[in-house]
Amino acid sequence: MTKRFFLVICVFFFSYVAVAQQKVMPLPVDSGTVLGGDYFFYALPKTAFQVDVVVERNREVKGIYSEYASKLLGLTHSIAQNKTSYSLKSVSLRDVTVLDEGHQYAVELSANQQKQHYLNALYDNAMVAAADTSVCYSYVVSESSIPDFYRYYSDLSYAELENSYVETQIVDGVVRQVPASHVQKVTKSNEQKAQEAADMVAKIRTDRYELLTGSQEVAYEAAALEMMISKLDELEKNYLGLFTGFTVTEEIHYSFTIVPSRANTLIPAFSVSPTTGFAAVGGSSNDTYYLYLTPQYSNDNWNKFMAEREKGKKYQAPQGYRIRRPVPTEVSLDYQNKEVYSFGNHDVYQFGKVETLPQGNDDFDISKFVILY
Repeated sequence: MTKRFFLVICVFFFSYVAVAQQKVMPLPVDSGTVLGGDYFFYALPKTAFQVDVVVERNREVKGIYSEYASKLLGLTHSIAQNKTSYSLKSVSLRDVTVLDEGHQYAVELSANQQKQHYLNALYDNAMVAAADTSVCYSYVVSESSIPDFYRYYSDLSYAELENSYVETQIVDGVVRQVPASHVQKVTKSNEQKAQEAADMVAKIRTDRYELLTGSQEVAYEAAALEMMISKLDELEKNYLGLFTGFTVTEEIHYSFTIVPSRANTLIPAFSVSPTTGFAAVGGSSNDTYYLYLTPQYSNDNWNKFMAEREKGKKYQAPQGYRIRRPVPTEVSLDYQNKEVYSFGNHDVYQFGKVETLPQGNDDFDISKFVILY
């Protein structure tokens, strides 16, 4: 009987020792901590948001003959001066999982885990973390270029002026009045150039009218007629652009990462000023867009319960694995206290509670909840 009791005590003791060998220590450890055995390391995950912003830049370019638009063509809505403006076109968001440096742990393997090659299974199923690029701004400009007609348009800056006069000549002793002329080049004024461009607009319209009414009495095929009218329309548009000006639209793409904190649910994300365009943060409050996070439930009651429990004299903090499950969170983009984009529900780890499991869970697959490294 005594031997049986002794064997039971030994089995219980060695089982306890095997379990007790498993330690989960928050990093960094104190200098006096006794370290031994084999360890693996993990961190709790946290959620970051990869935000892609498309800003539209509109450049209004005045025409080179804009000051004569009303006088020569009767146009009243031409661009009077060059101007650039910006506006938000679109925003997209996706969540990525990154390593939480504030929650890192070292785990001493138990003898049982070492025998079962526990780490091999963990690393096969390990959670993959994205790079934590909290501040990374870049952009690519997709430009609608200046029209070639405007870019390469040129008009002769001079005109040939012919002066006619009568020249007196003496031929064989006879005085004669002989007609003569002299051609000289004179510089054209800007208004003269504008007049020539306006005359071209009038000629284009006349040619198009004659084609449409069949004044030329030529039986053009439908495809040929359509092509000629299309070319005349394009040519007229180009010449009118010399008076009205034109608008160049460009898309600027920005990409950056936001990592929310547990305590902050309203995060300044970026600003788009109509005059200066995109800025990371810190712009005028009227131009700033905010990322608004709304957790679907709160852990406040759990936190209060644990705080009261820890006050007990017999309470012993568990020393097992630390895990944290995400909280479904509604994510939106707000501008001037109004929602402008809704990104739906995303799992946010930061809003979850950090739980400590009982020590000695040799078969527990911790890789489903943490990031191994």
